[in-house]
Amino acid sequence: MTEMLFEQKELVILASVKSEEDLKPRPGINLNPPPVDGRCECCGRHISELKPFGKSGDPLVGDFDGDYLVRRWRPDGPYDEESEFAWEEAERCYKQEGFKHPWEWVERKYGKKRGQEMCFNVQLHGSIRKSWECRECAVLNEEEYFEKLWRARRVRK
Repeated sequence: MTEMLFEQKELVILASVKSEEDLKPRPGINLNPPPVDGRCECCGRHISELKPFGKSGDPLVGDFDGDYLVRRWRPDGPYDEESEFAWEEAERCYKQEGFKHPWEWVERKYGKKRGQEMCFNVQLHGSIRKSWECRECAVLNEEEYFEKLWRARRVRK
């Protein structure tokens, strides 16, 4: 059975998945539960297709020996330097230039469609979510993670 990160009263939080049994909801409130389909949320492979983590340092620091999926925290979207720069500029300038919100400033400077896209990119990258990942995906940097995630989703469609 997997390590229980937190279990108190009606609240359950898992740190990893060692078997398909761990995919079943536990009584109470399951916060950030693993995917019920037992797949890595990055590459999409089922736990039956995965090699388990080894002891500490294989490949992550911490002892995940025998785990197939571990919970990671990832941004909802990739970093977009142009969008981030535009947003930072908007935050500095929007009030002095008579706008009520930085969104309006970005839309005015870059056009409505591109401005909305840029603001959305900044919001996505600033929002963090849980991601249950296998040993191959858990070690990916942010850029590699999104590249693999998108590639796997195109294949699954």
